[in-house]
Amino acid sequence: MMRIGFHFPFSGGLKKLKERISSSRGNTFQIFARGLRGGTLHELNKKNLNALQEHIEYKNIKPVIIHAPYVYNLANLESLDEEKVLEDLEYAKQFRAPYYVVHPGYYTKQHPLIAMENVKYQLWDILNQTDWMGQILVKNMRGAGTEMAADLREWRELITFHPQVKGALDLSRAYVAGYNFIGEENSERFYRVIEDYIGWENIKVIYINDTHYTLGSRRDDRSPPPLGEGTIGFIGYQHILSKPKVKEKIWIVENSPDSSYYLRTIDYLLRFFD
Repeated sequence: MMRIGFHFPFSGGLKKLKERISSSRGNTFQIFARGLRGGTLHELNKKNLNALQEHIEYKNIKPVIIHAPYVYNLANLESLDEEKVLEDLEYAKQFRAPYYVVHPGYYTKQHPLIAMENVKYQLWDILNQTDWMGQILVKNMRGAGTEMAADLREWRELITFHPQVKGALDLSRAYVAGYNFIGEENSERFYRVIEDYIGWENIKVIYINDTHYTLGSRRDDRSPPPLGEGTIGFIGYQHILSKPKVKEKIWIVENSPDSSYYLRTIDYLLRFFD
């Protein structure tokens, strides 16, 4: 069954989240455990959480995806981010969320290979300390500054070393990192690269976003446009989203300012399943 949904803000709490989910027409969704830039975990009222869970179970809205703040850096062994991830996974258990998405981090003053090993070490250590039974999904990056995992070879290493660690493929970030999927020929080439080198089975979630930036610019888009209004646009996605193994994945759209964008986006994405 197709799974299409949105990233929702937590402002207004669980009651407002339930309203947003209902208005979106999606059948999956994502939220931050904390804020975009970290902070404390969002407060969960038990009564409202039970009401939300009853609603999404009745409507068959699943899975719930919990996203880590953007500021975590698992390449830095001196940070406290491992402890924060463990707290986030306890939060994910309350939502019965089977997926937790995290950015790998930055190599900064370290050699990139050492940074890679640090990320793997901390992810392994985290999973040894939790009884949460889901999967941590490492997201690919744009390659801005010292961001890790913009190169798909790096990303592959981070999503294949442990059975509970898989990938979340952000197509707009791949595009900004230099991987072209626009047009029939480019989309076929990109699809085969993923299939032959990474394995679509190692990817659980696909992010369908837009960007202000061009192919290979490797820039950090701090305020991405809604889907259809950037350099990729609706036309840029028409071939890659038609691929059979892409349609098997969970689709999440992250940048939708209000409910009018939910409806427009859902109408566009449903065409690939006609």
